[in-house]
Amino acid sequence: MQSTKRATSIELIRFIAAFVVMLYHFFTIYVDGNGMVPFAYIFVEFFFLLSGFFMMKHIAERTDSMNPAAYVFHKAVSFYPVFIIAFALQFVLFVFMNHIGSPSEAVGSLFHFKWEALLLQTAGFIPNPQFNSDYLLGQAWYLSAMLLSLLIAYPLAKYLKKWYLALVCPLVIIFVYSYIMQTFGTMNVGNEYMGVVMSAVLRGLAGTCAGSLCYVGYARLKEHPLQRKKTAALVEIVCYAGLVGLFFIPDAADDADSLFFILVFALLIVFGFTNQTPVSKFLNAHGRKLLTYLGSLSLYLYLLHWPVMSALQLWAPDMEPAAAFALFFGATAILSALLKWLNDKRKNAFPVIIIVCALFVFAFFVPLISG
Repeated sequence: MQSTKRATSIELIRFIAAFVVMLYHFFTIYVDGNGMVPFAYIFVEFFFLLSGFFMMKHIAERTDSMNPAAYVFHKAVSFYPVFIIAFALQFVLFVFMNHIGSPSEAVGSLFHFKWEALLLQTAGFIPNPQFNSDYLLGQAWYLSAMLLSLLIAYPLAKYLKKWYLALVCPLVIIFVYSYIMQTFGTMNVGNEYMGVVMSAVLRGLAGTCAGSLCYVGYARLKEHPLQRKKTAALVEIVCYAGLVGLFFIPDAADDADSLFFILVFALLIVFGFTNQTPVSKFLNAHGRKLLTYLGSLSLYLYLLHWPVMSALQLWAPDMEPAAAFALFFGATAILSALLKWLNDKRKNAFPVIIIVCALFVFAFFVPLISG
């Protein structure tokens, strides 16, 4: 059985998820306001499910599982270097786009984004937050919501495991998803304040709970292998066909239908890690090096495509869509590969600190240069 850490069928879906989010943002922001994949936003739930799965795996399989604060900190450290570089790069572009007039004004603008720099933009500290004015990276809310939802879910899973799995998870999944759908009519929410918590955190918590139940399913199938393998194989094929079908859903489709894909993601996660069904077994055994690389590249693509898209809007707003499309994906892929290489090679935090400081210093001097 393949290691749950690198089930390459899951790595492939991670890459597809990042690619589809990139596609969605390119068409909605750069082209005509209509996403090529209308339900692309639901792929964020896949990342939340994976977070919940690995959280539960850590708690269930390790006798020395971390305390809640240590686990969340460890999770943040795993992606914060990539995030803060993307954040600093986007801040440079923000200074250009908003014609910041002086270094002191640039410093003030950076302080304005302090909560996002600390990954606390979904904690509710910003009144009526808006993209492009209160957030630099429009897609990074997911990382903040994931960390905050782990702060809630992890202690429940660690200290009240039976209650968490048997009662908390099912109730949270049902109530949160139905509440969001009934209140907003779509799962494409994140920066709305809902009484005492941001909708992003609730969305993250529901996904984390769903991912926790995915681990339960995986653990049971690991102990008791599938008996009806033909039925499971058919279900798996239908799930993968559903992913393909996302590209062909008409714009007029009901947003409530997007909830169906959360179930699809859950089944694919269980199948992928269990490694007992045909498609997962094939993907987990072939092209492992390539799929592992693509999966690990997904975080970089997810974070860096926003600055690339902003640069296109700033310096090439009238470029032919086909050329812009090629430049957008090409530049994001190259930048992601370079940053991944640097991140893999570095032995400490100094390269990240140097890059981030250089970008901030450059941003502070942009007003003097452009003036």
